[in-house]
Amino acid sequence: MTSVEITRSLLPRAAAIAVPWFTAFLVGVYRRQARATGFVAALAAVAACAFLLAGAPSGESLYEALMLLYSCLTLGAILVLPHRDCSPEAIAGILFMLGATLLAYTAESLMVLLAAWVLSTIPFFIPRWFEGGGRRPKAALLLSSSALAGATALIAAGGQTLLIDELRGKSPGGMAVFALLVAAIIFRKGILPAHAWVADAAEGGPAVPTALLLNGHFGALLAAKVIVPLFPVTPGNLVPVLSYLAMATALYVAILALTENSPRRLLAFLALSQSASILAGLESGTAEGVTGALVHWFVVTVSTVGLFAILRLLEVRFGENLTAAKHLGLAEHAPRLAVFFALFGLALVGMPGTLSFCSEDLLIHGTLVSHQFAGVLLPIATAMNAVSVFRLFTRLFLGRRRTGFTVMADALPRERWTLAVGVLFVVLGGLFPRVFVAQRPGGREGVENARGAGEEGGGGDNFLTKSTLQIGVDPVIMTPCTSSSSSPPSPRPPLPSSVPSSTPSSPRSGLPLLPPICPRMRASHSPMSMSSGSASTTVPTWWSSRSTLQARGAPMRLPITTAARGVSWFLAGCM
Repeated sequence: MTSVEITRSLLPRAAAIAVPWFTAFLVGVYRRQARATGFVAALAAVAACAFLLAGAPSGESLYEALMLLYSCLTLGAILVLPHRDCSPEAIAGILFMLGATLLAYTAESLMVLLAAWVLSTIPFFIPRWFEGGGRRPKAALLLSSSALAGATALIAAGGQTLLIDELRGKSPGGMAVFALLVAAIIFRKGILPAHAWVADAAEGGPAVPTALLLNGHFGALLAAKVIVPLFPVTPGNLVPVLSYLAMATALYVAILALTENSPRRLLAFLALSQSASILAGLESGTAEGVTGALVHWFVVTVSTVGLFAILRLLEVRFGENLTAAKHLGLAEHAPRLAVFFALFGLALVGMPGTLSFCSEDLLIHGTLVSHQFAGVLLPIATAMNAVSVFRLFTRLFLGRRRTGFTVMADALPRERWTLAVGVLFVVLGGLFPRVFVAQRPGGREGVENARGAGEEGGGGDNFLTKSTLQIGVDPVIMTPCTSSSSSPPSPRPPLPSSVPSSTPSSPRSGLPLLPPICPRMRASHSPMSMSSGSASTTVPTWWSSRSTLQARGAPMRLPITTAARGVSWFLAGCM
């Protein structure tokens, strides 16, 4: 990389981080036009991140895309924030958290990542910025920061560099560092048994800033950026432990949400259950699981911030004593907010036509491949979350009016258009999912290859020698094309044991990339001919792909996702 390219990359990164921090200081000092000043600062961060994304190499744009996503969310949060909550301190805290989160996404050193990890929590320890939340959220954030600091200190004490790229595959510090990193994720993300602080923070703290804190997804970031690349193999094969904990968390908090009547706590449980599945997908070590986790990252972030923002707008209009124990009939007063809430809620739990329908298919199938029994927990948790979303919507917006409110209190124009952009994101993403699935291979493969290269010293069946297209349809195996287009593919193609040595490597991670895929082997439902003795039978391509899976000895993937969604809507309709 030349000096000109380095300069073009560093300047937008510095601007995206420094402008929100400088504006946070400015708003805290002058205390005038806080919303407008914060909007301009967030818009500048969006422009800088968009410039970074446009200039990122093809297939190496994951973190740039996450930076742009979080900047846009902060911009929308500032616009939709109620006037009651839009104080100079709140805007300063949001902007400070924006700069710290972008710093974490761009971190290439463990020391920088630790600094960003700590800085992102500071606004919740300053009463003038974000008050409330109780002791458990502060204790969890402190413990997570202490665990990450301990891991960084152990690596530095061992005389090793703190640059992440130079530590790949070296397992620095051994089991002690690995255990500390897992503890940091557990406390920061709210994985069992440290899940209670998430609901406490949502109930007692500010709704929108807390949603931004949770949707920074620092736990998933630490797993994707540090744990998976640095620790491809651990003594006793303890890497799947984090995945098992994440799947157990998704199911357990989904059960808690079924009986919760506090809207804030219920949304916190839904957000935690869905975000825990991201961690399970990243730790699955399969192409489908990792891809689904990264796509689901986008879905959960947009949907949960939108739901928390709508709930806060309802609290400002109708009081903060809202409950899901009875029907309130608020749709008569706020019909647009009711529609936005329904769309965000359905998008969160995988409604067909939204981006989460694609991401959950990939995510669930990927976890079922790596964890055939524990992976069943994710579709069950998704079904329970769908029931909880439907129950909360019906209790808040449906039924007879039980308030003395007689005027329309619907979304204001700035709130309406901001929420509409979020809905368009999840809906258009479902119509054009290839934008997210096909254009994020750099970050995905860095995670996949680190796991695949470490298993059995690089031996064994490597899932990167094949690719599965799984976007709401039956899985179709695609293999590299080596023969002419006129010859039919073999019904039992051999499964290579490792990635060929000629496979190109990622310029950022130095890990092998996916081999080229033959266009004629892409997903299609056109019939193909297969011979059996003297008879020739015409069967659909999707069935031949399933037969190929059975021939290889791979487990059959039942349509669990579709069944879980059907059960969830049936149960919701019976309530």
